[in-house]
Amino acid sequence: MDLEAWVRPLCALVVAGVAAYASYVHQREFARQGGADPVSASLWPLSVDGLLLLATAGLLKNSESVTRRARWAVRSAFLLGIAVSLAANVAAAPAVEWKPVLVAGWPPVALLLSVELLVHRPADLTKDGAAHLERGQEADDATTADGPGDLLLQKARTLDARHWEEHRRPASAETIRKELHIGAARSRHLAALVRNVSEASARSAELGEAEGRRRFE
Repeated sequence: MDLEAWVRPLCALVVAGVAAYASYVHQREFARQGGADPVSASLWPLSVDGLLLLATAGLLKNSESVTRRARWAVRSAFLLGIAVSLAANVAAAPAVEWKPVLVAGWPPVALLLSVELLVHRPADLTKDGAAHLERGQEADDATTADGPGDLLLQKARTLDARHWEEHRRPASAETIRKELHIGAARSRHLAALVRNVSEASARSAELGEAEGRRRFE
């Protein structure tokens, strides 16, 4: 098992737990300053943190099984919860100075970053990139198998023959790329195929001429 597969969630859980506790204390103090009674002040932070918890669970869910509207609602709920939590935490700072504001405002920011790090996992990006490369490779294989690949090869051979007649030299990969409007890698591949076919044809012609001379002699 990959070490990062459980270290990252564990670290994010620790950061989120510490941030949630500090945020709860600050929000409770903010609710008291806002005139809430002790019970309401103790419960009010749960409404904000509960919304964040639900939104976090939605963000961590597989995005392929969630509609666009649901993803928008989940992210909006998460950002709204973060905004309310940040405002409540900053308002609960004992003084409007950079140190108290930083201490009070850091927990929701840490929670936001920890969730973002969990949502955008490098493993997922690696899988997506591998899948994208695999799909691209399959498309290239399908193109060069027996469909459009043969057509491109025929066009490259025709272009090479015309280039021989006009310039007495084979067409370069750059010439093939410009004339057929294809990528550099594919043009190099076609140029190599054309040269191999041309060399094989030339060798066959030489062998045929030699055999003809022997028979004539």
